[in-house]
Amino acid sequence: MRKNAAIIVLIVGLIISMYFNYQFKAYKDNQEVEYTVKLNHGTEIGIKESIYNLDNVIKSLEDDSSKETVIHALGNVAVTLKVGEESFVFLNSDFKEAQLSSTDLIYNVFKDMYTYISVEITDDILSNKVSLEKESRNQLIKDIGVLKRDLEYIDSQFNEDILKEQSPKWIENKWKELIGEIVNRNADYKLYERMKTKYNL
Repeated sequence: MRKNAAIIVLIVGLIISMYFNYQFKAYKDNQEVEYTVKLNHGTEIGIKESIYNLDNVIKSLEDDSSKETVIHALGNVAVTLKVGEESFVFLNSDFKEAQLSSTDLIYNVFKDMYTYISVEITDDILSNKVSLEKESRNQLIKDIGVLKRDLEYIDSQFNEDILKEQSPKWIENKWKELIGEIVNRNADYKLYERMKTKYNL
């Protein structure tokens, strides 16, 4: 009788253990899906969509489009950069759980780019500190072109296909390496001048 009771207890314990292992696996799988979704959101929208939107700004300036059209195009860039920032803010807890990594530099760079587009360029155009005469347009095309090329370079080294196989620590280190490269390559670009000092790159 005792032997049968012990077997029943063992079977019940095994079933409970299997149930909780299954539940935990489902939770873990769900967490991994959420992590991947956030990572893809940051790269697809924060980087790729920002490149597309920056290209539209350049085209609007080259086509001598109205002030409203240029401002609208800049607004789209600001939105996608903000999504990139927020995606990596949300990812920070995932990174900290794994190898004590951080997305701090990643989301702050997106924030700096967002501020540059929305305040230094958009607000200056709206307040007429920057005109949309030919000379000013050409300078804006040049400045925005630098940011677009650098985001394209980051995308080539940092897109979701590359990142999905990498650890958070690798992602953190790779981002720092890439930002250091673009900052030092464009030392006279005012956005990067500030980044160099701010992040000690």
